[in-house]
Formats: sequence, structure tokens, C-alpha cells
Amino acid sequence: MIPQNFASALDALRHSGSVFGVFLTRGHDLIYQDTTFPESRISELVTILDDIAYYFEQAKRRPDQLSFGYDGGNILILLRDDLRLVLLHHQSDEIDHVAKASTAFLKDYGMSTLVGKWAVTKPVPV
Repeated sequence: MIPQNFASALDALRHSGSVFGVFLTRGHDLIYQDTTFPESRISELVTILDDIAYYFEQAKRRPDQLSFGYDGGNILILLRDDLRLVLLHHQSDEIDHVAKASTAFLKDYGMSTLVGKWAVTKPVPV
């Protein structure tokens, strides 16, 4: 996925419904972030996400989506292998819409990553 498409797709998620924050991580690495929180707060949340994912792995469970309500909003976490897409939003009744759009982004991102790896390893016919 070219950087312009990547950023615009995540920006579209950021501006859908009542979403007020989006970030994408690969393990401990922050790939993208559009929130009002300071970097230290995001790093703390990334660590907590790793703990949550580890908990489920230890229990031999692999959820692909988690959603929590908290005082001030809701958080949607999509888990795909080592990728974690997090959306912070206000209205809990829009979770299905936000999750569907987020899942579509992750599928597109995963496919473009796979194609990129394939293109690099596949010899070009002469």
C-alpha cells in the first residue's frame, strides 16, 4: 500500500462516525497514530495491548476483535497476527460500522503487504 493510500485510508477511519482517535501497531512498533494523546500515553496503551494479546494467547484463544466501554468513550481493538488497529470512539451503537470499515482496511493492508513481499521475491521474467 503506497503511503498516500495508507494515510488517507486511516484518515477516513479517523473521520468516520464519532471516532476521535486511531492508531496502528505491529507488535511494540507504532506504525500510525492520529490521536490527541501524548506519545507516552500511546506507548503505555501499546504495552497494555501486548498484555491483552498475550493473555489470550496463553489461554489458547485468538480473538480478532475486542471492544470495551470506558468513562468517556469506547475502544475497538482489531487483532490480526502482530497487527493491532485501535479506534477510539464516543458512540457505542456505531461499533458494527466502525468494525466493518476497520476490518476492510486491515484486509487491504494485509493484501498489499503480501503482494509487496511476493513482488520482491518473485523474479521478473525476461
